[in-house]
Amino acid sequence: MARELDRRTFLTLSGAAGAAAIAGCSGGDDGGATTEPTDATTTTEPQQTTEPQQTEQPDPTATESALIEPATLKEWQDAGLVNTNDTAEERVVVLTLDTSGYDGGHVPGALKWSTEDAEGAAALTEKRLEGLAETPTLVPSGSVMDAVLQSAGVGQNTTVVLTGSAPYVVARAYWTMRYWGFPRERVKVLNGGKTAYGEQYNLEFEAPDAPTCAYTVKAFGTPNYGLRFGLNQMIQEVDAKNAGESDAAFLDLRGDATPRPTGSTADPPASYLQADSFKADAPWQDASTIEEHVWGLDGVEEGQKVVTFCGSGYRAAIAFFALDGILGYDNVTVYDGSVSKQWNHYNAENTPTPNDAWRVDIDDRTEGEPTATGLEIQSDLNQELTELAQLSSNQVKKADIEYMGGDTGGGGFGCGS
Repeated sequence: MARELDRRTFLTLSGAAGAAAIAGCSGGDDGGATTEPTDATTTTEPQQTTEPQQTEQPDPTATESALIEPATLKEWQDAGLVNTNDTAEERVVVLTLDTSGYDGGHVPGALKWSTEDAEGAAALTEKRLEGLAETPTLVPSGSVMDAVLQSAGVGQNTTVVLTGSAPYVVARAYWTMRYWGFPRERVKVLNGGKTAYGEQYNLEFEAPDAPTCAYTVKAFGTPNYGLRFGLNQMIQEVDAKNAGESDAAFLDLRGDATPRPTGSTADPPASYLQADSFKADAPWQDASTIEEHVWGLDGVEEGQKVVTFCGSGYRAAIAFFALDGILGYDNVTVYDGSVSKQWNHYNAENTPTPNDAWRVDIDDRTEGEPTATGLEIQSDLNQELTELAQLSSNQVKKADIEYMGGDTGGGGFGCGS
């Protein structure tokens, strides 16, 4: 199948300065005691000045992928693009998820990923209603994202560089921004994080100021809803795959853990990093290594829809960033609720027992025995929501559409909503 890559080439343009020789001529002199006026007039050609060499500002949107090296960020810093005061102009904001180690040194110009109430990973997820119960660690709502953007002075022409000591947390932030409408060219991940940057350049210990900004995700118009699967969508996709109606690949970033959705492929998360642990502050693998790994997994082929998941939605973002951010692959999504926090709770052991539309312990939907009972199934929803293929069964998506000012009453969001 045709490769679905969307790579961009980083361009550095420089203006050429021209140097001109200065030429002149003078009238003659016969050497006599007196100097007679001469018919020859002295003319001097206009002097051509040498223009100083001018180099255009680097374009932060024109990188080969969403993964950038410390040298690239340093170039943007030296060009004065980081944390400029005018949020309407082309600028770069560095957001760090490593908030606990912030005072011990951070990338120059880096601001914390934060709201008034939380920072770092604590401001990266939210407990929200989805399916038949409230679920922790789901994608943050639009109001939370607005608070993050405004606290950092992110504007319409801002490129955000994400950094931190835990790649899986940084990858989760990347996926969150992509879901809320940021295009690939406006979200970058610093390869190797603070560690790699600090090996080449000096870190900073003072917190920079951020300009006042009222920017909101509503400026994007429409989030990238297709980059997220709700529980109702995941169940439908599993049923379709069991029926031979879907060839989607399910990547389990927990590795070989069970129980898990039927038809899943174990995908060790550290495979995407130059380290033995997905928690290490290590560089990412290059594009060719990632391609070889992903398309070499059992039952996974380029061109398929790829659904990533894990226990809580963080490790799933590692594969998402590798595919979406590094390879530019256009058919990858994250099952947000994931297994430990959501999927395994929809079984006959829970009280009340979820209706059959939602139970994952029937119809060959799960490999292994899901028996978790930590989610509180709401009786009224259990009675009302007996059809998965409706927007009302994907409350997160419905709430996000409403936040963006969209109409949720007329349908048109797809049967898998």
